Amino acid sequence: MPLKLDAVSLTRKELEELAKVIVDPFFFSLFICVIHPLRGKVPFNLYPYQKSVLWEFLNNRFNIILKFRQAGVTELISLYCLWLASYHPNKVIQIISIKDRVAKRLLRKIKYMYKNLPKHLQTPIVNGKSYSDYGTAQEIEFSNGSVITSLPTTEDAGRSEALSLLVIDEAAIVRWASQIWAAAFPTLSTGGSAILASTPYGIGNLFHSVWSDSMAGGNQFNPLRLRWQMHPERDDAWYYNMREVLGPRRTAQEIDGDFLSSGHTVFDLVDIKDIEEEITESGFIDRRLNGSLLTIREPQPGVPMFLGADVATGRARDYSAYTIMDRDGVEYEVFKGKIPTDKFADLLMERGKYFNFAQIGIDCIGVGEAVVNKVQSSGYPNLYYRTMLRKEKHEARPKEEKLPGFLTTGNNRSIIITDLESDIRKMNIDCRDPFFVQEAYTFIYDGTNRPVALGKDSNKSDSEDSLDEGTTFTDDAIMGKAICNFMRKGRINTVVIAPK
Repeated sequence: MPLKLDAVSLTRKELEELAKVIVDPFFFSLFICVIHPLRGKVPFNLYPYQKSVLWEFLNNRFNIILKFRQAGVTELISLYCLWLASYHPNKVIQIISIKDRVAKRLLRKIKYMYKNLPKHLQTPIVNGKSYSDYGTAQEIEFSNGSVITSLPTTEDAGRSEALSLLVIDEAAIVRWASQIWAAAFPTLSTGGSAILASTPYGIGNLFHSVWSDSMAGGNQFNPLRLRWQMHPERDDAWYYNMREVLGPRRTAQEIDGDFLSSGHTVFDLVDIKDIEEEITESGFIDRRLNGSLLTIREPQPGVPMFLGADVATGRARDYSAYTIMDRDGVEYEVFKGKIPTDKFADLLMERGKYFNFAQIGIDCIGVGEAVVNKVQSSGYPNLYYRTMLRKEKHEARPKEEKLPGFLTTGNNRSIIITDLESDIRKMNIDCRDPFFVQEAYTFIYDGTNRPVALGKDSNKSDSEDSLDEGTTFTDDAIMGKAICNFMRKGRINTVVIAPK
């Protein structure tokens, strides 16, 4: 006996299917069809990695996806938008693409999925020139009050009523991305979500900035990295064919998912890629503080250890960071996070004690002085001291004064960074630090040949990797590691000439 629902006759099976798709997008996907470039119309059978991404959409408000070419992510986002709008009233979904043609093509994907649904799963579309239209070229409005809008990028994109979901497709190459995100973020404040998806395109853009911060736990985004090996229809033959067609640089960018720079980075990208692969294979034995503290290996009894730390307030864009190594350059633990200075001092002493009372060297510039003073006053037994030479009047020789903390100056900063680069290149360090990797991609030589984080360069030049306006990057993990590397080589004290 057919059941009645809003004057539409439904069988018991159809009603059960409708009830289930409302709460289960994975079940909904079983009714979705897409166009395959070779096989035409096919069921959208989700691969395991696509199911994982869909699960993340359901469980995290903000997701950023670093994807490989032809990953099927656009189709997956289309499916999710259709499900969200069809069965959840009054959802406002906005999709922003790189240009008008792409925006219209993406909305056509959603319409194709919709029109191939069984009738009993179709929530009526109420806009369009005629009854048979599936919305307009830019918008689909459903009878439950939900709307999907697909727009090309403009400076005003993102400025609208409160959004339930914002999608920025190919976010790495969307023009005015920073302005769009700045305009859109307040509209998500009532509980809306966002998805940024892209293959990488250079460094310094909004996508790379958000991705780098998400990897360090510095924003609300959940980072999802998709590798081509996850696709069950991809193999080495496919990869080498793509490499032959695209060339090594575009293959690294679009298939391997590498953020390629303009070639002025301090650290060689081949070395950074090698470290990334090592991290992927080895992993970590412990993660704490929401992923800000990563333990690589346990301390060995009696082995001298060294901890180099860079300090930030915990409120601005910069982070506090540290690296722990032994004398042979083997890394044991890394940290990068936003933490008040007093709590950072406590953390340094706790982890220093755990790692055989490691010698702690703290950059004492600015807020670092407060951290040094707390560690010293707490009686930590193995604090790094520098030697200050002070020339007094009527004295023939300068006096030596021992002061706690590592004083970074314009001269020794370049020296310890150059030293670190050399040891990374010569594999004198067993580096497993993902925070360092993310910073290394944006750590460049500026116009005066100084090593600086991208965006802090006052002598920027135009390049394919030019920054979105106002975007700067960090070097906290690099500086902490450079101090640690300097200390572990036996340079227990530095000599600084005091100003007159």
